[in-house]
This record gives sequence, C-alpha cells and structure tokens, in this order.
Amino acid sequence: MAGGGFTGLAGALFLARRGHEVTVVERDGPPPNGTPADDAERWSHPGVSQAHQSHALLGRARRVLVDEAPDLVASLVARGVRQVPVALGAGTLTGEQMLLSRRLVAEAELSRFVAREPNITVLAGDAVIGLRVSARRSLPVVTGADLRSGATVDADLVVDAGGRRSALPEWFAAAGLRPPAEEQQHCGFFYLTRYYGLKPGCVLPVSKIPASVPLDYATVFALGADNDTFSLTVTLSVDDPHRRALREPARFEAFLQAVAHSEPWLRVGVPISEITTMSRIENRRRRLTSDDGPIAAGIVAIGDAALHTNPTLGRGISMGLMHAQHLAEVADGAGDDPAGFAAAFAEWTDGNLGIWFDTQVAADATALARLAAGVLGRRLELPDVPSARFAAAAFMCASQDEVVGVAVARMAHLFATPAEVFGDPVVAARISGFMDSGVSFDRPPDVPSRQAFDAIATA
Repeated sequence: MAGGGFTGLAGALFLARRGHEVTVVERDGPPPNGTPADDAERWSHPGVSQAHQSHALLGRARRVLVDEAPDLVASLVARGVRQVPVALGAGTLTGEQMLLSRRLVAEAELSRFVAREPNITVLAGDAVIGLRVSARRSLPVVTGADLRSGATVDADLVVDAGGRRSALPEWFAAAGLRPPAEEQQHCGFFYLTRYYGLKPGCVLPVSKIPASVPLDYATVFALGADNDTFSLTVTLSVDDPHRRALREPARFEAFLQAVAHSEPWLRVGVPISEITTMSRIENRRRRLTSDDGPIAAGIVAIGDAALHTNPTLGRGISMGLMHAQHLAEVADGAGDDPAGFAAAFAEWTDGNLGIWFDTQVAADATALARLAAGVLGRRLELPDVPSARFAAAAFMCASQDEVVGVAVARMAHLFATPAEVFGDPVVAARISGFMDSGVSFDRPPDVPSRQAFDAIATA
C-alpha cells in the first residue's frame, strides 16, 4: 500500500481482515501519543494537503466502516469523534449516521488502530520512489516497489493510495510505461479554515449536509467536529482582489459574523487554531487503462490517487472508503488474471465512482462562473436548464417534504446516484408538483452584499 492516509490505512485494514499480508509505506511519521488536541496540533502530516480543513465522513463512509470494522468505529467514537444522524431537510435515514471530526484526530486514531492489527506492517517515514516491473509477458506486470530507504518490497499487487499528490505518473515514466490518462478541472477558488472550541455552557448548532451556503462571490461552511470543536470555512475566488484580506482574523470573523449561516456558530465558539489555507483545488481523474486495455497489471490506484473532487460536498474520504472496500472484496483474484483484474477494477471505478466525479465537474463549472460574476458585483442567475432547475427544486422541496428529504439525503450521502433518486417516479412527481406550485428560484439577497464584503475586507 503506497500511502498511509485515511484511504490507504482503511484499505490495509480491510485487506488484512480478509487474510492478506499488507505492507503500508507512508512518507510522513506516525502520530504522537497524547490527547486529541495533540493529534490536531502536533502531528506533522504534510503529505495530506487538506489535513487542517473541514472534514466529514458521510453516511456511506460510516456504513463501510461499520460493515468492515465496527470496532474501529467504536474506537473513533471513544476518541471523541461525533456521530450524528444522516438527515437532509425534513428527511432522516433511519439507522444511518455520519462521523464528524478534525481530520488529524480521526486519522491518528485510525493509524494507531491499524498499527496494532495482525497481518499489517507499517513503514512510517519512508516512501515509494519507483516500481519493479516484469516485462516477461505481453503486458508489463508490477511486482513490487523500491523505497526511499533503499529497501524493496515484493508484492502480488501494488496499491497507490498516495492521495492528491500521488507520484504515479513519475513512477510509470521511470519504469518505461505509458503515462496514465488524466482529465483535470481547476476549480478557481481556495479555502480558509479556522477551528473553534465550544464555549462553556453552550451547545453546538446542528451540523447539516450540505454544510455550506453559496454567496455570489464566496461560499461559507460550518461543520461540527470531535470533542466539542467545529470549523468555519470560507472559499473565495483565486481572482478576488481581496483574496488575502480574510487571512487576518478580525476580518475573517467580521465576515462570518455578517453571514446568517455562520453567525450562530461564531457566537458559541472560541478560536483554537490559526486560519489555514488550501489552494490548487481541482477535480482530477486518472485512469490506468486505455482503449487497448490496462497499461500495466499488478497495480491499481484507489481514493484520491484515482479520482478526486473538490472537498465542497465532503465526498473525498467517503469515496476512498468505498474504493478500498471494493478492492478488499475482489483482491483474491488479483493474481489469477492480472490483466483481467486491472481491467475489471477500472471498470468498477468508472461505473461506481465516476458518476460522482462527473456531477462535481458539472457543478463546479457553474460555481466557477458564479464566483467570476460575484467578484464583479454581479449575480449569476440559475441557468434556464430543466435538469438544473429540477435539481435545485429537489433540495428546496426536501426542506418540507419528508419523502423527498430522505431521497435527497440518500444522494448527498452517496447511498444512491442522482439517476436513482430522480428516476424514482414518486420522488419525481413530488418535486414536479413542488415546482408547479410556483416555487421561486430567485436567491435571496446576499448577507453580506458584495459591497459590504468589500468594506469588511478593506477595514
């Protein structure tokens, strides 16, 4: 397993519990021993660029963990990770919950849990720098990996779980393999996040998915985390002339104070972190196959190394866990027919995870246009496209219709695809009836307006 982030560690656990011997190679050091605050503040984990940003494990992610390792879920909860019902608007999914935590608190507990698991060897502080490839067959087969320490690891299957910064293209090039096919969309915005602790005697507001509210020129997130902590996040266009202004705490909080979505959270919290940023937000899909079939056998990529979306909807870890679970389910066949295994794994990835990548790309194209107009003080209205209006109406209808709320919650938490949800005749009829009742798609005025934001940013 090349990479010991959340997906790599979980994948190793799922495989080991099916009897496989797994070696995890992780370039960053192990987490400290101490409190959850030590995990969040003292663990240096530069390999995870989004380590200090808002995170949620959606309902589907928790379901995977419950099915594969219920004792891990209990361990996370004992560490202070919060479980809250999966709900959206008027609908609640009976028996399903999502997990809320600072990324490093949950991942540190997972790391310690995996280190105690039989059949798993963790090589922390090392890194994969190249692949060992056999060309004795018509299709090159990866047989292991070279490590930065000078050691080598032989493997029946190499799994790239290196996340957004995966070096797989460089490994392929150094091994003389054709490059993997990539498609990429730059999202045009960046994140600013600060964590808060709950004031004594106060109660956390209810965490919701989606956890964000879009303004014309920005997006604001509020999301609970572990041990009575929570995060507040603002995204701004990389072209916004005030893109550096909100890095100043007084301006950051003045802006959040003026937004109805975040003001109740700000009222009950005390800052416990600096404002951290994350840039280079993109959607990227990497395929290890071409029209001719697999580029190489003996290697697959999972999680963000295969395809990742911008973190706005919180799908990253959830999709990674779905990917890791499928790998564990089919890994027994990896050595019988290496080429067939690689092809089948790629087909499953496209068929089961590709839909979430495709919908995110479409949504982000609209979001990018919204931000571009918002920077200029203009409002980009909802496109007069039936599918876009139907989807927007679905979320509005979900706030008052339990049947639609449950259906949209299933989609938001990755239990069902948009086609499955909107293709349900009962759900579709209810949304259509809601639209026929004269629903308005005009968004309410921004709070604050662009002019008010300009004043805050230049104060």
